[in-house]
Amino acid sequence: MSATLHIQEYSEPDRHHYDVVIIGSGLGGLLCAVMLAKEGMRVCVLEKNKQIGGCLQTFSLHKTVFDSCVHYIGGLGKGHTLHRIFSYAGIMDKLKLFAFDSDGFDRITFGNEEISYPQAVGSKNFVEQLATYFPDQQKNLKNYISILRHVGDHFPLYRLNNGDTAEKSKVAHWELLETLKNISPNKRLQQVLAGNNLLYAGVPNKTPFYLHALVLESYIHSVHKIVPGSSQIAKLLWRELQTQGGVVYRHANVSGLIEEDGLLQYAETQHGQRFYAKHFISDIHPQALLPILKSKLIRSAYRKRIEGLEQSTSAFMLNLVLRPHCVPMRYHNLYWHATDNVWSATSLDSANWPHQYALYFTEDYRYPGYAESLSILTYMPYSELSKWTNTYNHSGNPNERCVEYEDFKAEKTEILLKKIQERFSDLKDNILAQSSATPLTYRDYGNTPEGSLYGILKDVSKPAETQISVKTKIPNLLLTGQNVNLHGVLGVSITAVATCAEMLGMDYLLKKI
Repeated sequence: MSATLHIQEYSEPDRHHYDVVIIGSGLGGLLCAVMLAKEGMRVCVLEKNKQIGGCLQTFSLHKTVFDSCVHYIGGLGKGHTLHRIFSYAGIMDKLKLFAFDSDGFDRITFGNEEISYPQAVGSKNFVEQLATYFPDQQKNLKNYISILRHVGDHFPLYRLNNGDTAEKSKVAHWELLETLKNISPNKRLQQVLAGNNLLYAGVPNKTPFYLHALVLESYIHSVHKIVPGSSQIAKLLWRELQTQGGVVYRHANVSGLIEEDGLLQYAETQHGQRFYAKHFISDIHPQALLPILKSKLIRSAYRKRIEGLEQSTSAFMLNLVLRPHCVPMRYHNLYWHATDNVWSATSLDSANWPHQYALYFTEDYRYPGYAESLSILTYMPYSELSKWTNTYNHSGNPNERCVEYEDFKAEKTEILLKKIQERFSDLKDNILAQSSATPLTYRDYGNTPEGSLYGILKDVSKPAETQISVKTKIPNLLLTGQNVNLHGVLGVSITAVATCAEMLGMDYLLKKI
């Protein structure tokens, strides 16, 4: 990563003409840009922030790199769908990967119990590790693995196969909690299997089982952390795009997408610069897209449906720089729940916050065996920030929020740290620096309503309403990103394939990949 990226800013001509203009430089936008540029198209990506990458963004604190959202990734092992997509995009062999403990990449804990239940890499190993704690559930655990595979097989694109929606419909109506109950009557095992539901913000009686299944199967296949941070994915895609003749314009906040005679003609920035194209792709949240979409082809009923959709919950993130050679490295992520009900955290009030948390350690390369930093994630509803929802602060529009807001963050930081030190006493007096992020941070940097972690909340009882198609009523406007199909690195990558397939043909693109 020592080579310098060629930075594209605004150039003087008022008119830019491209084959494809992409709004947003998240993973979906960048992958689409690379795949289309590889087909000889002239591609331009417009990003409102200074840093590209969306959820792949990283930041530095006390000369230590932190991931803003993506702390580890499933499915990067050889043979998996994500490995194949990244290989086709030209970045897989350039990524530096850190592997987790294969006997427990995630560990699930409850209350004051010392037991931490492992979720392991490899189907056989996954069963064997949990069977140590649930010896009478071995058959049900094997059945669980089979069901994960069965669900994945019914999502053709997840396997990089062409198919139709009829295949998905056979499993899409399964609700998560009810399906886990059918797999095993053991309530604790049900909770353990869903113990890392911070990965998808699961809500009982709403979350479809396939969301859990596709996420967990990818991690059981392989699990890695990108070193030194997930922004390497975005930087490598940017570099690959440049080799294919594509460009990224930063600080390009799109204020209008203008339609004439049934087609989008150009994207206009807040500075008045216009970018013309034959095709447009939006990689921003649909609710953020609608205000800038100047077209009568998008009916009011569609706008009302999008604006009324429930968003997945937001979060509070605490990042800690640790004293060198002091805190032992944990080669797994830890998910803690205050009670034996892993679903309660999204509905409980703030009185006894936090109700759960996830810990993500990063090893200090200077002192192997010791942690350099720790990131802590816990749910926080957007409503807790109601006093400051009219304030905005991001790299494209930096503003300091008030002292009261900073006091709020400091108070929440102290509460969260106290709770974590109950289990990890070695953190005490070993913190060099710290920073925190609230739902407002996620809203401003991710351009997501209410700081939603994973965009639109999937509801198994309302599949048609909560599923967004890559196609729109405007023939030359397509959608991509975490609000279409699936969230996460794998889900967004698959969606990028679906988006590009609308222009290139599915069979053609899958053969290429």
